[in-house]
Amino acid sequence: MQSPYTIDEQETTINVLPAVVSKTAEVYTCIPNMIEKIKALADEYPDEVVVVECDGYINATVPRDWIKIQPKRKRSMTPDQKRQWLENMNRCKAQKKEAEQT
Repeated sequence: MQSPYTIDEQETTINVLPAVVSKTAEVYTCIPNMIEKIKALADEYPDEVVVVECDGYINATVPRDWIKIQPKRKRSMTPDQKRQWLENMNRCKAQKKEAEQT
């Protein structure tokens, strides 16, 4: 899905009211992968997600408790764990390359 908006124009806005006022949140987005994700959730949870499609963006109502802001998980690995991880990644890349050649 190609967005009609430039990268600078693409945004997602989430409005969350206090729990005593509403148990839902309003999500506006014109970012293609977010639109696809929200549409998929609407298909899976039609009683909980309402989507209004507009010209290149959507407005969606989702359960308030689905909204979460979380920092990227930091992972510290020992040198041995890093070596093992690198070996696994190289093995996976080699298997993928081999599968593409056959």
